[in-house]
Amino acid sequence: MINKIAVIGAGVIGSGWVVRFLAHNKKVIVYDTDPKLKKKVILEVKRAWPFVKKLFNKNKLNLKNFSYVTDIKNALKNADFIQECAPENYKLKTKLMEVIGKYSKSNAIISSSSSGLLPSKIYSKCKNPSRAIIAHPFNPVYMLPGVEIVPGKKTSNKTLNKAKKFYESISMNPIMLKKELPGFLSDRLQEALWREALHIVNEGYASTKDLDRAIEDGPGMRWSLMGTFLTFHLAGGNAGMKHMLKQFGPALKLPWTKLKAPKLSKELSNRVISGTKKQAKGKSVATIAKIRDEYLLNLQKMRKKYEVKIRK
Repeated sequence: MINKIAVIGAGVIGSGWVVRFLAHNKKVIVYDTDPKLKKKVILEVKRAWPFVKKLFNKNKLNLKNFSYVTDIKNALKNADFIQECAPENYKLKTKLMEVIGKYSKSNAIISSSSSGLLPSKIYSKCKNPSRAIIAHPFNPVYMLPGVEIVPGKKTSNKTLNKAKKFYESISMNPIMLKKELPGFLSDRLQEALWREALHIVNEGYASTKDLDRAIEDGPGMRWSLMGTFLTFHLAGGNAGMKHMLKQFGPALKLPWTKLKAPKLSKELSNRVISGTKKQAKGKSVATIAKIRDEYLLNLQKMRKKYEVKIRK
């Protein structure tokens, strides 16, 4: 049974994992080189706890299950599971995984929170890479249930099955990739949308607010229950996807979109920065995050009533 977790890196994603692990009664030891980050992690855990408490029906926060170290060996030596959350950098992660593989228990699963790097590369110098995977979560980690499980070329099926069961045990819905792919699934889809949005802003067709509303009040509401394919299946009427492809398939040849990224010029950057600042209306990032978390809490509670009907 996986009970002792080492979280490597105390940034936003690392802190999010800490909250979720603590909410499921795991013993969590956090490693980072900066001792000052311990206080920030604890503050983030306390900030997020009211939402986590309601989402997972927990009575109280047990910080006795939390510890923080600045020596990576102390974090790894007794861990059953390692959740790495270092910055997205091949050189950094490859070196880090070599250290983790050396000092962790031989049967401990090593999981990277990378959002797009190939596991075979970052685990190329790691001892026993058959136990290593990518587990890409979505921010905020403590609220959103999705996690993309990506195998490396040497990852064993035993590791994948064990990891899947573990993430399910902490109230997550693993998305199992058949093989490694740069950017995985969700980020590739988000990247396409992001690039197109930047082109539209850059060419003056709409503001950042207009584009956000185009998602919030349209497809975004549908996507929270069903994704692109099932949504388009319904668009085909009684004949479903067969009719949808026949009717709308030819439109795929039209030059509507520009998947190549635009140059992130100073002018485009200023438009995006000023646009989002205007959207925030003076609210701090922390204030908006609190609103987001409250919304996600209520959305997930409401969604459960409907996803059981559509997915069973």
